Amino acid sequence: MKRTRRNPLPALGSAAMILVTCLFVVWPLIKVAGYSRLDDYRKLFTYSSWYHAALNSLFMTAVSTVSCTLIAFLFAYAVARAQVPFRKLFASIALLPIVSPPFIVALSYILLFGGQGIISKYVLHVHFDIYGWHGLWLVQTITFFPYAYAVIHGVMASISPELENAAYNLGASHWQVFRHVYLPLCRPGLAGGALIAAMNVLADFGNPIIIAGNFHVLPTEAYMQMSGMYDLPSASVLSTALLVPALALFVLNRAWVGRRSYVTVTGKASNSYAFALPAAVKWTLFAGCMLVTALVIAIYGVLFYGAFAKTWGYDWSFTLKNVHYIFSKSREMTNSLEFALVSSLAAALFSLPLAFIVQRRRTRMYRLLDALAILPGAVPGIFLGLGFAVAFNEKPLLLSGTPAIMILALMFWNLPTCYSAILAGLAQISGSLEEASLNLGANRPRTFARILLPLLRGPFLSAVTVSFLRSVTCLSVVVFIYSARTSVGTVSILGLVQNGQWGSASALTAGLIVLAFAVLAAARLLMKKQANPIQL
Repeated sequence: MKRTRRNPLPALGSAAMILVTCLFVVWPLIKVAGYSRLDDYRKLFTYSSWYHAALNSLFMTAVSTVSCTLIAFLFAYAVARAQVPFRKLFASIALLPIVSPPFIVALSYILLFGGQGIISKYVLHVHFDIYGWHGLWLVQTITFFPYAYAVIHGVMASISPELENAAYNLGASHWQVFRHVYLPLCRPGLAGGALIAAMNVLADFGNPIIIAGNFHVLPTEAYMQMSGMYDLPSASVLSTALLVPALALFVLNRAWVGRRSYVTVTGKASNSYAFALPAAVKWTLFAGCMLVTALVIAIYGVLFYGAFAKTWGYDWSFTLKNVHYIFSKSREMTNSLEFALVSSLAAALFSLPLAFIVQRRRTRMYRLLDALAILPGAVPGIFLGLGFAVAFNEKPLLLSGTPAIMILALMFWNLPTCYSAILAGLAQISGSLEEASLNLGANRPRTFARILLPLLRGPFLSAVTVSFLRSVTCLSVVVFIYSARTSVGTVSILGLVQNGQWGSASALTAGLIVLAFAVLAAARLLMKKQANPIQL
């Protein structure tokens, strides 16, 4: 109590941030969950379509998580341990889908394997029914395995080969070392990667609405209830049902790998090298990575090719008509840029004092602050967007149809990303630097501005960049809150795909991808002198 009276700023700052976060995170969630009555929630068990949609969501989460984790482990092991050729290419390919619109893989699968697909019709001369759960499974595997790869590769890269070498020297075979030494050391990464992939699959909205066909899942059911029938209570029930397994997965994620995400482990560097794998294993891994790489390249290549084709499946002659469509949608593209830039900067700036209070001040409210900061990470984007649509549709905060609701929704959706990056950066900075500055006569604000902020430049720019890329390619958060004047590129792409305008959709998607990589390249140039790379 005495410490709070002497320096009340941390307590006041904590209280202010709790109020703001509760207003824009907790309040929308409460509005959605409480919008429906108890009888509406009973429909989950009495309406067969909703019941089957819930089962379908759980089924897709299970099968897609397994395939995502297997491919992620394959890539991570090939890059970190197998010393296969083209490792840098594989590492880049493994991160490519992260900086793309969420439904790009579904669109490309249709262009490649649909009724008029390049491979299915013109190469193999067969007809594939790509729509359904099997198509969705393939699409979600390619879309979300990079998230699992990022976690698994991070764990693998930190494992010293000394334990493996000791086992080899004691006479163990390659399989024994892998099974009894290496694989147990990878368990935290495997568990964390699987849980992160599962959370993304469960909340996936863009891919199912394009390629799932009559195979309905909870996010698409909620969208149809809201956009097609204007039945807000039903959409609220379905979104809340989606929140329950998402929160369970998020709690597991924090329990297994939450601490690893925020701690930098340092120690004496090891000069030992891992034993070479058998040639059969090495080249099998290489072949598997090449197969997935070829598929990813085909997925993105067909989009750029389709952007210059007159009519998909019928007239493949060159045209710039689709490219001109990008300029006709200049307002949507500009909105995507503006909303993404402002929301990412706001999220990063809001995260700076929030992370500082949690990491350094250790106030009594820091646990609550930490929980509120990471809560949006456990909320599916479509649930958060619906919450904003319901909570801010009346006075005193009437934001519907304004750019403010788009920016705020994207800002708090990206809050966990920015908060985690800056918190990890603070954990790397020794508190002795601040103590030395204070002992030399500088006050706390001056110490924060002159000591901590320059050292946090790398994590801050990384957080802004990743948040910007996620916002530019986001659909689920904005699909319920955009208006005619605040529409963005991803909404336009969804409309084009639903209307069968593949060429225009390809051109607009290609434009967003080019934009995303241009921003990523610019950010890497800005951080060239920084030790912290962009972590996707």
